[in-house]
Amino acid sequence: MRPISSQRGQAFRGGWTMLELVVVVAIAFILISLSLIAVQQARESSRRLHCQGNLVQTSFCLQAFHDAEKELPSLYNKTSLTYPVIEWDLFHMHSWRVMLLPYSEQNALYEKIDWNKLATAEENLPVGQTAVPLYLCPSSGSPSQMGQGLKHERGVLPPVPFDESYYYRVVRSDYDAMAGIQFLPDPLPQGTNPNSIEFVRWGIWGWPIFDKPEISGTKMFSYHRGKFAHVTDGLSNTIMVTERGGKPIEYRQGKPHYTPDNPKAEYPGQTGWSASNTFAWSIHRHGTGVNYDNSQGPYSMHPGGANVAIADGSVHFLSDKISFDTLVSLYGRADGGLPFDPANP
Repeated sequence: MRPISSQRGQAFRGGWTMLELVVVVAIAFILISLSLIAVQQARESSRRLHCQGNLVQTSFCLQAFHDAEKELPSLYNKTSLTYPVIEWDLFHMHSWRVMLLPYSEQNALYEKIDWNKLATAEENLPVGQTAVPLYLCPSSGSPSQMGQGLKHERGVLPPVPFDESYYYRVVRSDYDAMAGIQFLPDPLPQGTNPNSIEFVRWGIWGWPIFDKPEISGTKMFSYHRGKFAHVTDGLSNTIMVTERGGKPIEYRQGKPHYTPDNPKAEYPGQTGWSASNTFAWSIHRHGTGVNYDNSQGPYSMHPGGANVAIADGSVHFLSDKISFDTLVSLYGRADGGLPFDPANP
């Protein structure tokens, strides 16, 4: 018979030491973490491809619309308003997205629109509160989180305390038609108005005629719809539609942008897919890069950049490292901009 001490030694060697157990648990934790990361990356890759598919389909609809009408949709459509319109009115007219509904198998929704009423009027809220999958990026969250805006008849200043009757609620859009890009001189001469239209490079979507040469605080006398023929830089070098996700929250560099003036980080422009926006929120701001701020330029919930549709119908992923000068050349339709090379931003 073996000594008791020897039996105990064999029994101990046949089990797990504390060090071995810790090592096994650590390895298992690492493997699980890597698996979760791989799953998340695969899901995001799928969502990004879905988003690109939305922009491809939107481009197809815009091409078909242009073929039919020889112009792109206006940024401001129909309603009972007559020109000139004040800046406040531009939050409430029917958007370019509405005009694409018949081209995207959404005829039934299109037929529900009351064109004699504002896009944000009570009569048209059933339309604005309907989610249109074509305008929603899956990385930006659920459409059930509706954006809000002030009703047209209530004016621009919300009451204190909060009064629900002043607001309407609508489904967001994660894609936008940026009218152009602001390009300021450096340094800006003293006394110069940075909102002057002389500093705007107008894009493919046409151009407005204001009562004074400023993009904010003006009346708009008319709006000239864009045509492909206006794009002398080439359709393959001109942005048509950009991602602009995160609404109804204003995001800056991946986080809600809370300020003393905006403690809820509410998106300052139009959040709804069916209504138009003012030029103050439809122009890419000077010096702003991709994924910097969703109220100032292209923005997505995809890491590393944002998807954009080019006027030739192609879709590209713009890196958030792209230079501002390159963005300027991509927006301007007739400024002799540089050719677009997505592989070399």
